[in-house]
Amino acid sequence: MLIALGKTQVDAMFARQSEAGFTFDDSEFLPLLECVLAAFEAHGLDPAGVEEVWDHAYRTYDRLCREADPDFTIEENRDLMRSHLVGRRRLDVRRRRRQ
Repeated sequence: MLIALGKTQVDAMFARQSEAGFTFDDSEFLPLLECVLAAFEAHGLDPAGVEEVWDHAYRTYDRLCREADPDFTIEENRDLMRSHLVGRRRLDVRRRRRQ
């Protein structure tokens, strides 16, 4: 039940993000998403469930990025998403810049 709730929350946040007039920059939006997902981890969702919800978030972000620019790979979009996070999932962007 918590996994379904987490995925629904991800979908709702990305849907809100896509509404005209309500769009935040990824550097602002993705840390908010991270806070919501961290709450699931902190309040009892098992590690496998947490990963399933995060994977859903990464796939959703990838789909939206590819709609804007289909030349990027899922790995590049995942790295881009992770570069905007502030917690332990944050990617060290100095190591993973696109050539």
